Amino acid sequence: MTKRAPSARPAFPYRDLLWEMTRGEILMRDQGTALGFLWTLLHPILMFIVLYGLFSKWMGKFVDQYVAYLLIGLVLWNFFQKATSYALGSLRRARGTILNYRFPREIVVFSSLGAVSWSSLLEIGVLMGALLLLGQTPRWTWLLLPGLLALELLLATAVGLFLAVWGAEYQDLERIWDVLTSAMFYLTPVFYPLDILSPDKRALLSLNPMTQIIQAFRGCAVSGSPPEPAAMLVILLGALVLAAAGLLLLRRREFEIADKLLV
Repeated sequence: MTKRAPSARPAFPYRDLLWEMTRGEILMRDQGTALGFLWTLLHPILMFIVLYGLFSKWMGKFVDQYVAYLLIGLVLWNFFQKATSYALGSLRRARGTILNYRFPREIVVFSSLGAVSWSSLLEIGVLMGALLLLGQTPRWTWLLLPGLLALELLLATAVGLFLAVWGAEYQDLERIWDVLTSAMFYLTPVFYPLDILSPDKRALLSLNPMTQIIQAFRGCAVSGSPPEPAAMLVILLGALVLAAAGLLLLRRREFEIADKLLV
């Protein structure tokens, strides 16, 4: 009688759990709303109307196709802000599951990021449709856009892992992060070009990885210019290191986090 070979263990045994928790997060975000996903478009649309009304005449002198410029900045910034903020409160939202079941805690953070990514991908789809309506023609550099979105997701994941740990321990962090992201919005060229700033301020804001990602996306989507490989590589390596450190911190503080969630 031949022995049956043991089935290979999947590379990621918690794949089904991640999918179900992500699905649950998506449903929870839209629960009780009549329009569902359309509500997620309300914020960027209102921001676009306000910023375009205030700055179009001024910024239009410095930026060609300011409508596309502003839309890209808002959608990409909205993705980062929502992803990190939602990851921050993820462990507290899943308090009951964490305290009653044993599984890798990072699944909770990843599911929150996955839920935001889903709605943001729909926003990106609307953005690309808007670019086509504005007269943009598909270019070969559009093929680089998914890679830039993946890079932004990696950056948001790296930041979100740290925020999730600290958010479970310090409830005031949500308000602090809300203030910080509001300040970061104005320190990122979402609605203004870097060219209007002095060289020293321009160099300082260029250190912001979101500045590099947004500028690279605009170059690929609008002007057909590919991003600087060196700059993207630095962001990639930095995000990978930061994500690994955040994952290590989450696993080391697992029991402390459980104690905090009991309170």
